[in-house]
Amino acid sequence: MSTHQNKITRHLNIVLGKLSRTQYKFIAGFWTALTIYLSLISAREASKFNVWDIVGFDKLAHLIFYTIFSFVWCMALNKTDKSRNFVLIFSICFGVLMEIFQLYLFNGRSFEVFDILANITGSYCGIVLFKNIIN
Repeated sequence: MSTHQNKITRHLNIVLGKLSRTQYKFIAGFWTALTIYLSLISAREASKFNVWDIVGFDKLAHLIFYTIFSFVWCMALNKTDKSRNFVLIFSICFGVLMEIFQLYLFNGRSFEVFDILANITGSYCGIVLFKNIIN
């Protein structure tokens, strides 16, 4: 890593370290609830978010949401390899479950394998981001 990257990493570590684990648990819970809501709202409601209509942008949104999802859960839990593995498995299962719910809730949403792949990629990115910034 370059000196500039080390400075940025140290700064992020200081900024992110200012919140308590309890505050991160609240943020993680809020982010989880937001993810559930956005994953399970009807297609009619989802179509009101015109920004999602860009082709392929929804996959990027999945990736970003699950990156943040796994990162904040890592911040909320112990900073051990065991907790990171738990967060990764939980995040992946959560993403798959949201897609299965979309299949069976008949809300106009659909099950998409590429959404699952974007969720998995985002989950892994959040873990890597946490590991590189915090540890």
